[in-house]
Amino acid sequence: MTIHVVRVIRELTDKGSIPGSKNRSILCSEVHSDNLQTWTPHTDILEDSDNVIIRVELAGIDRENIKLCLKDSKLYVTGFRTERRQELQTRYHQLEISYGDFAKVISIPESIEHNDIEAAFENGILYITISKTSHVIEIPIKNENVTD
Repeated sequence: MTIHVVRVIRELTDKGSIPGSKNRSILCSEVHSDNLQTWTPHTDILEDSDNVIIRVELAGIDRENIKLCLKDSKLYVTGFRTERRQELQTRYHQLEISYGDFAKVISIPESIEHNDIEAAFENGILYITISKTSHVIEIPIKNENVTD
């Protein structure tokens, strides 16, 4: 069983924390655009003591057709599902599976926005894991002689 890794694109948004701001919960919303017909995949959001886990149902979609982007405290999951039509003349009796472009936007709380994030695609489910543990980054100060 192969797991395909999905690349997450982060847009730099170093806004800093707002003093006195509350942690937001993780919320889903749909992307609406006049130019783009979209469908919204089913999504589960879970949390344990170490991680926030997001599962997005993307059955029948090739990994290459999925894009993840983190920008302004929002995780955008977008892409498209291609319909594989029969070559023969076919009469359809029921059509419930959505095809074409899809989009899902998940708000990420500031408290975990810059933490480690991983994504994997397996058996039609996209798994996104965001660590709740912040890593302290030390910035070394060079010892250079500064002359006036």
